[in-house]
Amino acid sequence: MKKTFFIGALAISWIASTTASDVRAEDADVVLTAQIAEEGSSIAWGQAVVELDQRIEEVLPIVLDYANYVQFMPNFTKSRVLAQRGTRARVYMEVSVARGALTLWGQLNIAERPESEPGRVIEASLLEGNIDAFNAQWELTPIDGGARTRVRFKIYVDPDIPLPSAVFSRENERAAGRTVRALRSRVAEAPQGST
Repeated sequence: MKKTFFIGALAISWIASTTASDVRAEDADVVLTAQIAEEGSSIAWGQAVVELDQRIEEVLPIVLDYANYVQFMPNFTKSRVLAQRGTRARVYMEVSVARGALTLWGQLNIAERPESEPGRVIEASLLEGNIDAFNAQWELTPIDGGARTRVRFKIYVDPDIPLPSAVFSRENERAAGRTVRALRSRVAEAPQGST
């Protein structure tokens, strides 16, 4: 009974922390979010798309800097590269949810998809962790003759918590939106020509 009560209280706390709107009025129409069905699952992917004023050469180094995700990504408490060769890496990450009551962790395989030119696609998948599933994908595409970059970010997380699937689908969508907003802020803060 105590365990059930704790999980129920944790679930209520997690829902409360994910329903607060993080969308500012000035960017509500700039970041487009959606839920995308995942075959064989009742939980949907979250997707967000944003267009940045920076060239892909300025955005890509930030996306590939896995060790510094903790510096700007929402709810990240740790991001440590365990092994890396080029753009392929094994990365340990921790994310705080439910207002700090629960920490999700995982070792991820992150790699750039070969032959994704002229854009770039970086994919992450769970190797091990305390969640059932985690997959993410960054898709960077040059637009406006290469002067700007379209960023499409997708995330699928099944944290193995006894809640309705719709809750996780909504949170995946919100997480995608928060992630591209965080990237947009990080790219805007980077000194020009330093990436």
